Amino acid sequence: MHTDAQPPHKIFNMPQQFVVPLFQRRYRWSEDKQWDPLWRDIQRVAERLLEAGRDTVNSHFLGAVVLQQVEIPTGSLQEKTIIDGQQRLTTLQLLMDAVHGELLKVGAKQAAARLGTLIENGEQFRETVEERFKVRPTHEDRPQFDSVMAAEHPIDYSVLKKSLVVDGAKTAKDFRILDAHEFFAAKSREWLVADGQDQASRRGEILDKVLREFLEIVVIDLSVDENSQEIFETLNSRGVELTAADLIKNFVFQRLRLDNPGSVIESVYNEYWRDFDRLAFWDEEESLGRLTQKRSSAFLGYWLTSQTGEETVLSEVFYRFKNLVLYDLNIPMLELLGRIKKSAAAYNKLVEASFRKEGDLTRPELFMYRIKCLDSNLAKAIVLTLVDEQHKFESKQIDEVLDIVESWICRRAILQKSTKR
Repeated sequence: MHTDAQPPHKIFNMPQQFVVPLFQRRYRWSEDKQWDPLWRDIQRVAERLLEAGRDTVNSHFLGAVVLQQVEIPTGSLQEKTIIDGQQRLTTLQLLMDAVHGELLKVGAKQAAARLGTLIENGEQFRETVEERFKVRPTHEDRPQFDSVMAAEHPIDYSVLKKSLVVDGAKTAKDFRILDAHEFFAAKSREWLVADGQDQASRRGEILDKVLREFLEIVVIDLSVDENSQEIFETLNSRGVELTAADLIKNFVFQRLRLDNPGSVIESVYNEYWRDFDRLAFWDEEESLGRLTQKRSSAFLGYWLTSQTGEETVLSEVFYRFKNLVLYDLNIPMLELLGRIKKSAAAYNKLVEASFRKEGDLTRPELFMYRIKCLDSNLAKAIVLTLVDEQHKFESKQIDEVLDIVESWICRRAILQKSTKR
């Protein structure tokens, strides 16, 4: 392991590509929490450079990233996997590309040329079109990223959005990559001409210098054989950024990656996990008492409870899953993913039915509707257990169990007693 603090021009100057594994989460940063604070910090450094000069200005620290070297054939473009920090590196590339377009617009061609070398790998170094940009986002974000980074300036972002087919998109955040690029383009355009068009080129030189030299990132470089999963967990499992589903996904596919080539991993991801990332259903918030959590993480908690017979609280979902895989279940990972997929499909169907306002409901669907009204989440694990194909319960048995559980929950509610005991 090698650790060093580096400015962007040292991170991106070599012909290489930083690849986000397909099993990592999508781009999540937003304007109010990350883009605007980042731009304000950049603007502050740029203003100080304009006023006081280089010697009195300190660099701005952007945080840390963890990269791991990938074994590649001799002569191929160097590749590193982004173990942690994909949000930072993706944002930095969108920012640089947006500013690059604005620099060209105001005639700061030399500054734009310098910045351009940090965005794209030269044609002489790449064998495929996928190797064009320095950062290669996760599978779900590539269409947006590639389209906006390759677009001719000035960019009509509304046209780009219409041209992209975002499978399962229902919310504005599905276009966060495009929105980030548009945000930084607008902010840099405004700053460059703040002193008039005649000063735009000079200000462009300053902005280019800030982006290349006055931002600082701590880079943790791992060798090919170092345990990236342990480092990922240490950095992320105690934070609030990653959900339990994010951590579980990373754990599962990191283990699969040890014994399988990338093409197999992509196929497995598409077959067993992609819907968790793609469908809006799994991204919606679900109430867990006084707390809320992404439905994907809540479901995995219920699924673990159904598998172990012990209640799994939200803060323990990832560790319970990890222990189940490592110590309790002696089955191949693909079989485990198959079980999760079947349970997820059943849960999706039950939840959707519980919101239906007309039409007939099966007994499990009616039960889900009623416990939703009673806000009794633990009972969802009971339903998952009963409908699990492994147990092969008969319909009559399922109905009898649900009748008993439902009666007990209602009596506890009438008596204003907790259902925890």
